[in-house]
Amino acid sequence: MPVDEKAILEKKIGATRVKMEKLQRTTREMEIKLVIWDLMSGHRKNLDDLSLDFVDDLQKAIKKCIQEVRERI
Repeated sequence: MPVDEKAILEKKIGATRVKMEKLQRTTREMEIKLVIWDLMSGHRKNLDDLSLDFVDDLQKAIKKCIQEVRERI
């Protein structure tokens, strides 16, 4: 494989990885919002089925929401 082709493929792979990471972050944020809405609406009673990492991210998101509400008041 010529060097130019390899460089082009590596650049495309890098760009695709960046896009994938952004989609993964977006998906995680959407999952967190869904769990928050489920908790608020009463559809979810506990967090037993969630991983510790997810619960930690959930806690951070809730703290951020509370802070945003306090700033608006």
